[in-house]
Amino acid sequence: MNTRLAIVIGLILGGSNFAAAATTPDPRDTATRPDAEAMFERGESFDEGRGVSIDPRQAFDWYSRAASLGHVESMNRLGLLYSEGSGVPQDYAAALEWYRRAAAHGSEPAVSNIATLYFYGLGVTQSFAKAAGLLQAAVQRGSADAQNKLGTLYEGGLGLEQDPAQARELFRKAATQGYAPAMVNLGRMYAEGIGGERDDVGGYALIQAAVDAGVPASIREVALIELRVVSDRLGEVQLARAQSLAREPFATIDARMRAGAEAPDHG
Repeated sequence: MNTRLAIVIGLILGGSNFAAAATTPDPRDTATRPDAEAMFERGESFDEGRGVSIDPRQAFDWYSRAASLGHVESMNRLGLLYSEGSGVPQDYAAALEWYRRAAAHGSEPAVSNIATLYFYGLGVTQSFAKAAGLLQAAVQRGSADAQNKLGTLYEGGLGLEQDPAQARELFRKAATQGYAPAMVNLGRMYAEGIGGERDDVGGYALIQAAVDAGVPASIREVALIELRVVSDRLGEVQLARAQSLAREPFATIDARMRAGAEAPDHG
């Protein structure tokens, strides 16, 4: 497996857990009742260490209570815990079952998580094409996590025809929604000239902004390596400009790059 493909595959898994952590229950979901919501929030606190020590077993118990009352995101979180073997023995079949229950109630993160299982062949027969099909359906409904994952498939040509330009656009759509892993991916593509012109200043700014916002450990590792590579190509003035731009909102960075205010750097 070449290095590029290895990075793409790593970014698929890296965004999976982040998506769940960034997701909040849909208040329009009529199946969610106040008591179930409180149970979910209690489980989330133990899952993510919010005000208490991380305790996956407690998280599992509280999510289970909420899920029994129809709380959709709790169903998805149970799938994640089974997939990770966190608080319970690792069981991909159980993870798939909970993801499917959540997906049946309209959970886009759950659809994206099912796609991840197909991508790796975890508890199911591996199929890049199946993963791509699931992600395409979720992308149509605006899921930032699915946009980011489908972008990595287009970048690597996994399960569909390779299309770096389409990958860039999907990463941009996800980043517009504030999805930091997609900002890393979009920044990588600009910094490496994949799917379009190279732009070291803009690429650096996007990656640094994403790191500052917070990304999963596996993606952070890729991001920091990329930042070191790009910083070595930038002069002192350009690096200062990139670092300043990184402190701006994504819309400002994106507008600057689209306008071509900075000529692409080629070495």
